[in-house]
Amino acid sequence: MTTYNRTVPGGYHYPTVVAYDSAAIGQFSAGNGDTYGLARLPGEAIGTTTLSLTNIVSGSRYRIEVASTGALASPSGSATGTYTSGALDITLDLFAPGSDENALRIKVRNATGTPKYKPFETQATLSAAAQSVFVGQIED
Repeated sequence: MTTYNRTVPGGYHYPTVVAYDSAAIGQFSAGNGDTYGLARLPGEAIGTTTLSLTNIVSGSRYRIEVASTGALASPSGSATGTYTSGALDITLDLFAPGSDENALRIKVRNATGTPKYKPFETQATLSAAAQSVFVGQIED
C-alpha cells in the first residue's frame, strides 16, 4: 500500500491511499478519505453465477463453451463433466454485461448408454441471476 500526500488550495493536506493487489490484474482501490473505487479489466470476472441443467439423462457428458470462441467457460474445471444424478448446478464466472464471455453454447451427449441419445446443443447468456436450462435429449 502506498500513501501520497497532496495539497489543495488553502494549504490543506489530504493523504491519498492507493492499494494494489498484484495477484489480481486490474483490481485496485484508492481513497482520499471518503471515496473508494474498484476497477476491473474487461476480461476479468466480476463474480460468479449458477447455471443449472435440468432433465439431463444420467451418464450424459456435458460441455459448456464460450459461444464466440469455443473455449471452455471459466472456470474450465466446472464447464465439462459427466452427469450422474441429482441437481446439476454449475458455478461459472460472470463477466460484465455485454461481454462475449457470458454468451455460452451448451453441449450434451450420451453415446455410450443404453439407450443412446442424439447430441443436444443450446445457447444461454449468463447474468447475475441463477439460470436454468432445460436439456431436451432425444433417443438415437
